[in-house]
Amino acid sequence: MVHASAYKDPHHVMLFFEEITNATNSQQCLTDRVGYYDELKNNGKVVISGNFWNQDKNFVIVSVSNDDELLHIIENDPAIKQNVLELVKAMPF
Repeated sequence: MVHASAYKDPHHVMLFFEEITNATNSQQCLTDRVGYYDELKNNGKVVISGNFWNQDKNFVIVSVSNDDELLHIIENDPAIKQNVLELVKAMPF
């Protein structure tokens, strides 16, 4: 059983994203997104990220101190902010 406060402590979360638009400006947004997650990786917040073969889906595994930090990372993702990608699943572990 997981206690209600379990995710207030440091943990990892696997985030799954899916493309929601094929806007012409999405390429710049996705380029900005790569830079965003590279910076987080340099700061020890991203464990791994990648794309699924032949699908408009990708994933990021982040290391966060608490769920507020997780929410901050998601909300500042350039593709989320510009409605190019949506978060379809978050799996803490």
